[in-house]
Amino acid sequence: MESRPRGHQRGGQDEAQEPQAAPPGAPASLVQEISALWGEYLTGCKVGADDDFFALGGNSLIGIKIIDRVTQDYGVALSVRDFYLAQTPARVAELIEQGRTRR
Repeated sequence: MESRPRGHQRGGQDEAQEPQAAPPGAPASLVQEISALWGEYLTGCKVGADDDFFALGGNSLIGIKIIDRVTQDYGVALSVRDFYLAQTPARVAELIEQGRTRR
């Protein structure tokens, strides 16, 4: 029997089989930074690139704080609507990257 390493499971999907967590246009390092930023505001929990903001306990006040930090740290202003629709660090990183290229 052949044994291969497996990624940790979440939602019934094996993450080791998924492609790189960063979407096109968002460097993996940016996705990691955004994941860490979310972790700071979500009671220090470890946040993965595809974790859902609301499933992690995120609320409107935390969302606004994260949006403000993104503006300060990355110089990109995200709308509240875009942030909530993005829902994951990977997608927020993509929005930041798109905002950077528009400047």
